[in-house]
Amino acid sequence: MVDHEELMCQALTRLDIEEFERLAQIVEAEAEQRRRRLAAPGALGSAAAWYAAQGVPVFPVRPGEKVPLVRWRDEATTNPGQVAAWWRAWPQANIGMPTGIRWDVIDIDGPPGYQSHGLLREQGKVPQRLGLATTPRGGMHVYIAPTGDGNAASFLPGLDYRGLGGYVVLPPSRGATGRSYEWQQTPLVAP
Repeated sequence: MVDHEELMCQALTRLDIEEFERLAQIVEAEAEQRRRRLAAPGALGSAAAWYAAQGVPVFPVRPGEKVPLVRWRDEATTNPGQVAAWWRAWPQANIGMPTGIRWDVIDIDGPPGYQSHGLLREQGKVPQRLGLATTPRGGMHVYIAPTGDGNAASFLPGLDYRGLGGYVVLPPSRGATGRSYEWQQTPLVAP
């Protein structure tokens, strides 16, 4: 697959503005195509089924929110029949994933979170990033290997830690504004 964003950086380095603009149009067209595909009926159910098939336990979350529709600690599953039944019942449900199993997540919220995360990176205290997703409100979820640690809300300004006993909402789920969670770096999900 062609990395158009990398090619854009190379064009900009060469000061080839015409090529940069051409590539920017391709990137925007691909993003619009992806947004349309993910807005199609059944897209969330298909994504939930795909995660489950990769060994990622999932559960339904109230559309546009982060509130589970089931007792997620007991019911999160990779069972394809259960996943299909949930998304037949709630086709617009967001997709929840318990943390601490496949991944832990560092949740970055707003400018204070980006600043705190930057300080941790400078200090060499951020574990290897396995995946990265943007959130509907402009934050990020940094996916890392599970540590066995539990949750820590506001462990630094704008940073939450989601480990054992926590959960996050997965792409392509939608926030209250209609904006979606989007992968910037999809973690390796094969079981």
